[in-house]
Amino acid sequence: TPARVTGLLGAGTAEGLVGAAVYCALVGEDVRHGLRLAVNHDGPSAATGALTGGLLGALHGETALPPAWLAELEGRPTLLELADDFAMEMTQGPALHGPAGSSPGWLSRYPRA
Repeated sequence: TPARVTGLLGAGTAEGLVGAAVYCALVGEDVRHGLRLAVNHDGPSAATGALTGGLLGALHGETALPPAWLAELEGRPTLLELADDFAMEMTQGPALHGPAGSSPGWLSRYPRA
C-alpha cells in the first residue's frame, strides 16, 4: 500500500529510497502496478519511481512495458542504440579498441577527445 511505501521511505534517506524501490519492484503484480505503487505515496515519488523503474527494467526488460508506453517514448531509438552500445563496450571492448585500431563506425558515434 502507499502507506507501507511511505513507512519504508522514512526520512527520505538514500537507504529509505532504495528500500522502498526494492519493495515496489518485488511486490508489484506487474511493471505498471510496481510503478504506480512507487509514485502514489506521500514522499519523494519521482526518486522512488525512477529507482523502481530501473529495477523493474533490469528485472523484466523492455518487453514487460505496455506497448503504448513504448510507442510514445521520446528518444526511444537513441536510448536503444546507447543501451546496445553500452552492452557491446562492456562485453567486446578489446575487439572494438584493439591494437589494429578502432572500428570506424564506433569512432563516428563516439569520437575520441
